[in-house]
Amino acid sequence: MNKKALFTGLLAGLAGGAAAALLKAPVSGRETRGKMKDAQVSAKLTMMEIRDNAGQVKESVKRLIDTAKTDIPEMVNDVKVNAALWKESIEPHKQALQTEISGIQSTVEDLQKSLPQPSPKK
Repeated sequence: MNKKALFTGLLAGLAGGAAAALLKAPVSGRETRGKMKDAQVSAKLTMMEIRDNAGQVKESVKRLIDTAKTDIPEMVNDVKVNAALWKESIEPHKQALQTEISGIQSTVEDLQKSLPQPSPKK
């Protein structure tokens, strides 16, 4: 392949493309460059804002983790203590209920013994 012909064709294509772009452009080059510069500044500001927000989120997560590390063990301990206190407080009632249930069972047994038994049907 002829390198000179390839290079000439490439340059001609680039020149033709550039000329077509300049002739078909909806706005002037100055306006286009201004819009591109505005877009670049806007993109930089957005990136800075995203970076700041990411830093704030990171700090919030750190504080949440630190708070959880200190507060959760305390809450678990409080729940254990309250469960033990509740268990102690219901123990007398539990025993009283068991006594009443035993009394009811013996009363039912006495009633079953004192009632006449039905005769079997023939």
